[in-house]
Amino acid sequence: MNLRTNRLQLQGNVLIVTLLTPIVVSIALASYMLLVSNENRTTMRTLAWTSCIPTLEAGVEEALTQIYYNGITNLAANGWVSANGVFTKERTIGDSYYTVSIEPVDPPVIYSTGYARAPMTRPAQLGMLMGTNPSHYARRKVRVLTQKARSGGGLTARGSITFRAGGSLDSFDSSDSKFSTNGKYDPAKRRAGGKAATNSNASDAIHAVSVHIYGTVATGPGGTVTVGSGAVGDVAWNASQFGIQTDHSANDANIEFVDEQVPFTSGYWTPAGGLIGLTNYTYVVAPGNNKLGDVNLGDGQAMIVTGDATVHVDGNFSVSGSGFVYIAPGASLKLYVGGTAAVSGTGIINGTENADKFSFHGLNDCTAFSYTGSSPFIGSVRAPYAAFTFGGLAGAFGSFVADTIILDGGANIHYDESLDTTSNGYVVASWNEL
Repeated sequence: MNLRTNRLQLQGNVLIVTLLTPIVVSIALASYMLLVSNENRTTMRTLAWTSCIPTLEAGVEEALTQIYYNGITNLAANGWVSANGVFTKERTIGDSYYTVSIEPVDPPVIYSTGYARAPMTRPAQLGMLMGTNPSHYARRKVRVLTQKARSGGGLTARGSITFRAGGSLDSFDSSDSKFSTNGKYDPAKRRAGGKAATNSNASDAIHAVSVHIYGTVATGPGGTVTVGSGAVGDVAWNASQFGIQTDHSANDANIEFVDEQVPFTSGYWTPAGGLIGLTNYTYVVAPGNNKLGDVNLGDGQAMIVTGDATVHVDGNFSVSGSGFVYIAPGASLKLYVGGTAAVSGTGIINGTENADKFSFHGLNDCTAFSYTGSSPFIGSVRAPYAAFTFGGLAGAFGSFVADTIILDGGANIHYDESLDTTSNGYVVASWNEL
């Protein structure tokens, strides 16, 4: 009897174990699948959360571009919508989108929100963002404070800055009578606000032998400055000392170079020739947007700018011999060049005598720009991919930004500090996530 009872008990235990095993396995499998699903969903949510950042950054870039080309007084251009004094734009990027707004104060404040489609939701319908359910999107928002984009202090380059035969760099302020005379450079009122700065970490990144730099120098980490019998420092230091004054050099330069953008794609004039006064001009540039192909102003050829004008040269630009460009008093010129540029001969005559009335912008394919004209260069250069060479004996009044900079013939560069207050350009000063 005992043996039979044990056998029945054993059979019952086996039956119970057989019945419970699938249940336990099912519970374990379900738990594992739930764990994997949660991990997958967490990963997808993390990716969506992270992808909001490049989306909102695109919004910040669009806002900065809008401010650069339109200032803070014409922000309604290019499809921006005004509501309660704030200008807003919304744009789709794949399954993501951003909304960005600008408060038109000085300096302007930017709010940008990036949306990325959350997991387990349907893709957004392109072009129908206003009907999109925000709950289907991960969302991140930032508040961006801006500041005026500084033109660099005179000479700013990615690579080397080279004075080949002496020269000088100092500063003045055309907007302040204490540091200029009738808005013009006066050596008796010079300031030590000049700066030669490069991201280069090479030996001799700034070559300034026998050069007087009234201001400071900066290189990238490891870069060196060669001054020989030259001097870098304040006005008093340059008057009696050689070498670099304490606290007037640094090796931590990390300058951001922003690509120059094509200023317009439609709504422009094609300048033609005409007689003004007693001069027959090859090109009479009217106020507003103007576009040309290759421009070659040789002997007997000239361009006159009669108002506030932007010129896009979709090719090479050259001036030589008796050719010249004349910016009439009361006018201004923003010159964008897509190819190479070379200005010699009479050069560019800035009849306004104000650096903020002429700016040269080298687009991405502008790899070389040289200026050796007999007229002084009065203006600014922003050509981040160009090897820039200056040899104008009449000097330069303004600022230069380029890939590399070479200064020939004992060139004297006078940085106009007022350029920092007249530019539409702003850069990010700080941002905080809200």
